[in-house]
Amino acid sequence: MEISAFADRLWKSLAQDPPARGAPKVYEAPEGTSLAELVAEVGRLAGRPRDIARDGFTDPSLTGRTGLPLTEAFGDELLELRGWARRAHWFGCGLVARPPGARVVLVVARREDPAAAGVPADASWAGKLRAVTGWEPMGPPTVDWDAVEAELGTALPGDYKEIADLFGEGSFDEYVDLIVPGDPHLGLVGWVRSYARHPDLWQPYSVHPAPGGLLPWGASEQEIDFVWRTGAEDPDDWPVYVHSYDEWQRFDCGTGEFLVRMLTDETFGFPTSRLAGHYFTPYEL
Repeated sequence: MEISAFADRLWKSLAQDPPARGAPKVYEAPEGTSLAELVAEVGRLAGRPRDIARDGFTDPSLTGRTGLPLTEAFGDELLELRGWARRAHWFGCGLVARPPGARVVLVVARREDPAAAGVPADASWAGKLRAVTGWEPMGPPTVDWDAVEAELGTALPGDYKEIADLFGEGSFDEYVDLIVPGDPHLGLVGWVRSYARHPDLWQPYSVHPAPGGLLPWGASEQEIDFVWRTGAEDPDDWPVYVHSYDEWQRFDCGTGEFLVRMLTDETFGFPTSRLAGHYFTPYEL
């Protein structure tokens, strides 16, 4: 059985109701399956995995928000495990010690809705977004904001920078791809330059660095663009504009409030608000 065919069992499992609490489903891969190749195949669609166990050592800080349910099917036999989250499911690729030798496995477990416990009222919008998605950062911030803002010729909204530092590059509910600084072509600066090369696409608005020009911060496979309309002296006052099929919507809020309400507030009109179990898919920079 090819790795892609074995991975299909995972995608079919994710289309079903999640396993009962405390009862993960485990699928043994055919003999000779490479864990690295299986992780790459799953990650092709699921994004960057979280390290659950490595070299026979399970992360002692694991919680229900970071993949602990995936380990409940194993004891000391767990050697390696990479995990992802999607709505009501945790899923992972691992290596377990089973006679006569180590076996590669897929495992699927129930994921509780991270927002079920509520969202802290006193949290920043970035903090609320973290609570809604159940996200735990996978490393320290890496963006040199002074350098990025100098290259763009403008300061950026504070809530956006906080979100980019907490989440990095990736997608919310596989609906909004967060554009962050990094890759010179696909990162924030590259996107801004692309907008400037094709100003006619954004009529009737101008694009940055023109006064009041549009500056992108998000994109979508659904051909939706998420931008700020610059112009206000304080970037925290820039409104969000959404462009879809030549139609524009204005939202008088910042990036953080927009994302939280897009995921949870049906009055915003986005399909994500009608779903439970929100998640963030991290990409590799």
